[in-house]
Amino acid sequence: MPPSPLKALTATKAKATFSSVLDSAGHRGQRILVKKGARPTAVILGYEDYQRLAELEDRFESALLTKSLKEHRFLSLDEVTKRLGL
Repeated sequence: MPPSPLKALTATKAKATFSSVLDSAGHRGQRILVKKGARPTAVILGYEDYQRLAELEDRFESALLTKSLKEHRFLSLDEVTKRLGL
C-alpha cells in the first residue's frame, strides 16, 4: 500500500481530536503532520508505517556500511572520537 499524503493539523486540533488522529494513523494508514503555528513539529503515523521506515533505514545503513568496508573507507574508534573531540 503506498503511503497516503500528509494531513496537516495544528497541535491544538490534534490534542482535541487525539482519538480520531490515532484511528486515522493506526487503522487507515493516514500520516498526520502536526504543526505549532506554521512550523511543522511532528508526524504521527501508524505502527506498520513505522516498521517499514525502520526496516528501510536499517537496509540503507547496512548498504552504506558494506560499501565503506569494500572501499576500505572506515575509521577506527580512536579516529572517530578524535574527530568528534571526545
